[in-house]
Amino acid sequence: MLSFIKRHQVIFLSLLLCLVSLQLVSTSKKGTGGEALIKSAILIIASPIQNTSIYISNSITNTWNDYIYLVNIKEENSSLKAQINDLVDKNTRLTEELSLSKRLKILLEFSQTLKHKTVAATVLAFSSYGSGGSWTRTATINKGTKHGIEKNMPVISHQGVVGRVIEARNNTSTILLLTDPRSNIDVILQRTRVKGVAEGNNTGLKIKFVRDLDDVQLGDRLVSAGLSGTFPKGLVVGEVTGVGKDTDSFFLSINARPLADLERLEEVLILTDKTETMKIEK
Repeated sequence: MLSFIKRHQVIFLSLLLCLVSLQLVSTSKKGTGGEALIKSAILIIASPIQNTSIYISNSITNTWNDYIYLVNIKEENSSLKAQINDLVDKNTRLTEELSLSKRLKILLEFSQTLKHKTVAATVLAFSSYGSGGSWTRTATINKGTKHGIEKNMPVISHQGVVGRVIEARNNTSTILLLTDPRSNIDVILQRTRVKGVAEGNNTGLKIKFVRDLDDVQLGDRLVSAGLSGTFPKGLVVGEVTGVGKDTDSFFLSINARPLADLERLEEVLILTDKTETMKIEK
């Protein structure tokens, strides 16, 4: 409608001028009949223009109201998204704090069952490097000489032996993990009291120097023998996962897994007392 009026605006202006002239003539003659006729003609011609103006005005008003409504909805959505993100963040932090609290409670209760002085530490990082069978596996903790940590001190969790300290700095220390090929611990099979040596083989443990006549079964538990002076006797080390004959010697080929979950370690205990049963290696 609006475009039609624009295209014929000259005609509409002419009609309006004619109507005005007729209005003036009818007024000067004081004729009621002519005046009524002119008024009717004006109403007929002006009605589409008036309706178009009203339509345009309403359309503009409705469009503006819709725009304001959409802006408000967008702002409300942004606010709700921000609140949701904030709640998710708070829930994540609370979940982590609850998990930490549970782990520390377990570690504290376990430390109270030990006959040794301990220092709790948090694992900061893991390191694995090398090639072939020479991979090294270590972890860094947030405690060092400042906290009484020294080289060769045993490191454990509530599940079992983790490893030993191989380097102590002021505020951090490096642990040689149980599965590192450089790691070895004197162990005893708890069921039969057979002795052997648990060496790391990157992914687990290899139990050496157990005779092929000795009784070893799958699932047998291994504990520290306390012979080397680094680890006290009786700490849980691992569990036998494989037993076979070693064709080139008189010893059994035994595989085991550490009972401490070394891949998911987050907190550990370092045994710090220097009793005769825990003499530090030089």
